[in-house]
Order: sequence, then structure tokens, then C-alpha cells
Amino acid sequence: VQKDYTPADADSVLERLVASGIVDDSRYAAEFARQKLVHGGASVRRVRQVLAQKGIDKAIAAAAIDGVLADEPVDQDAAIERLAIRKLRSLGDLDEVVRRRRVLGFLVRKGYDLDDIRRVLRSLCQT
Repeated sequence: VQKDYTPADADSVLERLVASGIVDDSRYAAEFARQKLVHGGASVRRVRQVLAQKGIDKAIAAAAIDGVLADEPVDQDAAIERLAIRKLRSLGDLDEVVRRRRVLGFLVRKGYDLDDIRRVLRSLCQT
């Protein structure tokens, strides 16, 4: 549109890209979900949000996430613990209440479930 191509020309190019497999939302969503969930420690909720922001249909995103979770074990508690420990180390000598509040907020913004965060933080604080 910005280059003054007609909508018909743009549609024609997109159809060729899809037909050739270069543009494939399902494959992209699956790879993105695998990278973020398995290797990046992201929450399922956050991966859904980002895929939606990228214009991926909800059904395609859900199928991609479900496929990753079925293929590879993803331990969300371990991811929460890893992020919490890293964040706690970065907070230095702050008061314990302040540190816990900041870690909790950090993990909530990452998309993790509040109950999961509290359970992991309770476990961390006991050890």
C-alpha cells in the first residue's frame, strides 16, 4: 500500500508466498512457541499474547502451543524458579519484603500464574 501497489498485486504476491510455503503461520507459531517455552522459559500465557500481537490466529497459536507441550516437557515451575533466582540476585541488599514484591511483580508481568509464582517463591524461601 505504501509503495502504491494495487491490492490485487499484493494479494497475488501473498498467495504465491503462501503456496510456496515461505509464509506459513502454523510453522512460524510452532517454532516461536518451541523457542520461547522450551528454551526461553516463557509462560504459556505470554507466548499466546505475543503470537496474538504478531497477528497469529488464536486457534493456530493454541495448536502450536499444545503441540510443543505434547512433544517436549516444559516445567513452568522450574522456569519460574530460574527467573526468580536471577531477579533476586539482581536486587542486592534490599529489604526482604521489597525483594519478594519486586520478584512477584516481575514474574506476573512475564505472564506466569499468581498461584504458581507464590508456590515456587514459598519453596524458595524455605530452602
